[in-house]
Amino acid sequence: MTSPPSRTVVVAGGTGLVGKAALQLLAGRPELRTIALVRRTGAGLPPPIEERLFDYEQPSSYDALGGDIPCDVLLCCLGTTRRKAGSDEAFRRVDRDYPLRLLERLRGLPHRPVFGLVSSVGADNPRGLYLTTKAEVERAIQASGLPYAIVRPSLLVGEREESRPAERLGIALGVPIFRALQAVSGSATLDRYAPIEGQQVAAALLRAALGPAPASVLEGSALRG
Repeated sequence: MTSPPSRTVVVAGGTGLVGKAALQLLAGRPELRTIALVRRTGAGLPPPIEERLFDYEQPSSYDALGGDIPCDVLLCCLGTTRRKAGSDEAFRRVDRDYPLRLLERLRGLPHRPVFGLVSSVGADNPRGLYLTTKAEVERAIQASGLPYAIVRPSLLVGEREESRPAERLGIALGVPIFRALQAVSGSATLDRYAPIEGQQVAAALLRAALGPAPASVLEGSALRG
């Protein structure tokens, strides 16, 4: 007789590189119930992943978290680029406002769900729009009183649905250079900025968020298991 799932994991941003990898990994975890928040149904998610329509602009969607959408662990993999968003304000809406709204909802729940976040290397010493936005979300999570897990990857390697020519060029040039330098120096600082596979980041996020005592910030070699 199959035991019922012990916890429900909710994934926000499941179409991105890390979010998609997280869903693939969770599909192989029958002891967990996994729900993906989607803007439209029919995303072709691997079974037994469940879809729930979610409009990040509507308060009623957030109100469903912890109610119609059970949530013991939330993995926030939301993210865009300034170019794709079209403006600073639109970028902040996706990378800051949506995660903070999710966080505020979870803070109001009695059972204190775990909040897992995909952030970025450099968020601890932010400069510029991208990193200051990530840092703001990190600070809010750490001050929330919720158990949390934050991963800070560098340049992500993997197949994306959207085209990012500059990023692809950076990967093509950067990965061989970083690997060569790492082999020579063994520097932890260098390792922190090395390109990393999206699946490795997803696996690290799951390990931290689903572990016995989540409250951690992982980067560099800690993301590689």
